[in-house]
Amino acid sequence: MSRIERIGPHVLHLGDCRDILPTLAPVAAVVTSPPYGQQRDYGLGTFDWRAVVSGGLSGVVGCETQMLINLGLIHRDGRVIRYWDTLIADMEEKGWRLFGWYVWDQMSGMAGDWNGRLAPSFEFVFHFNKVSRHVNKTKPTLGGRQHSGNIRSQDGTSKSKSHNGREVQPSKIPDNVIRCVRETEPGPNAVHPARFPIRFALELVEPFTSHGDVVVDP
Repeated sequence: MSRIERIGPHVLHLGDCRDILPTLAPVAAVVTSPPYGQQRDYGLGTFDWRAVVSGGLSGVVGCETQMLINLGLIHRDGRVIRYWDTLIADMEEKGWRLFGWYVWDQMSGMAGDWNGRLAPSFEFVFHFNKVSRHVNKTKPTLGGRQHSGNIRSQDGTSKSKSHNGREVQPSKIPDNVIRCVRETEPGPNAVHPARFPIRFALELVEPFTSHGDVVVDP
């Protein structure tokens, strides 16, 4: 069973995402940070990461939906565990394509002993879709006067590329490296040790949505 709570203009569906997501109207974007692989059972006794995460996300309705999934690294037995490989395979089986692969630069590695590795200071964002959409130019161009640059033709020659007939463009599409400090709350009484920063969520929402669009975090 599920229930609905309203928080201002937002709607919170309380239930299993695998049951709820297919019932929602087509959404413009999914922006989410699910558990990072099979690390914990979350008090459930058993937690099948692939069944829940792949099963939920692949059921999203909307052929134009842009899906942005934040995942971090897992190391086990001296190796990097590429647990996202199963997610990619499951999504592609349902008709979703891995359209983009971005990096969240958290600006500074966390203190500690990392068993011979450099301190982690990045995570990934996997961008799935079925069709692409226009990306909003949400970032000011350096100095506001950066030239659009040159483009090389197939025959090897280059020509000047302008922006809507202009030699300069005041704004640009965001980089595929998202630079945003992580939010942490140290100590045993922390509400959550690694909260999802609002600014980071906006860095994913704003380029791929328009005012009034529906955005979902499962």
